[in-house]
Formats: sequence, structure tokens, C-alpha cells
Amino acid sequence: MRSSLRWPLGGATALVVGSGCYWLVGDPVLAAVTGLVWGVGLALTARAARYQPESTGVTNWRSARWIGLGVAGINLAALIGVSPSLPISAELRLTLGLLIFGTGLLATATATLAEVERQGGTGTRTEPDKATTAEQSIE
Repeated sequence: MRSSLRWPLGGATALVVGSGCYWLVGDPVLAAVTGLVWGVGLALTARAARYQPESTGVTNWRSARWIGLGVAGINLAALIGVSPSLPISAELRLTLGLLIFGTGLLATATATLAEVERQGGTGTRTEPDKATTAEQSIE
């Protein structure tokens, strides 16, 4: 994805998710925060995929187990933690689930970029490493 499209995509996602949550629940703060975490999370995920493509794929069990545990925890919180047994409306339950999933997306993206930088990668560079990109296109 071109770097110029990453933030508009995130902004559009934030607007759509935030508007949908506001339409469902009518709470502007919950809607804005939910839209914001989805938009920033998606934009940072696109950044990680562009600058460190290997960081977005699971290559071995050692890293996959931690990613799986994180995803399982997020799903558990969103689907079981915000359960139908709570005395809240279905719309609020859906919006809270979206907030949890979006926060998980944002957390995973920031953790990926932090690990890329820790290993000396290109997490904050403005241009991808051309040698890495050329080598990957050959494979």
C-alpha cells in the first residue's frame, strides 16, 4: 500500500466505524474513541505491512503462540466478557465489542512496530528498505 494512502484509509475507517457506533448507541465519546482506535490501528497495521512485510506473517511456532494468545484474549473479552447476560442493550454490547476488537488491533500493530524498531528494523523510516523489497519480489 502506498504510504500516501495509509492515513486516509485509517481516517475513512475511523469515520465509518465512529459514525456507525454513534448511530447504534448515540454516545459521541464512545463512538469517537472506537472509531479512533480502529482508524489508527488499521493505519499502523498497513505501515507494518509496508515497511516490514515479514512482521505481519507468522513464520514459526515461537512467535505464533504469543500472537495466538493475544488474539484469543481479545476475542474472549469481546465475545464472552461482553456477554448477552449483561443488562445492557444489544447495540451497546456490539459497540463495546467493536471497541475491544479495535483496541486489540491497535495494540497488536503498535507492538509489532515496537518489535521491528527493537530489532533495528525500519518501523519509523519514511521509505521502505529497497534492498529488502527487491529481494522479496524475487522470492
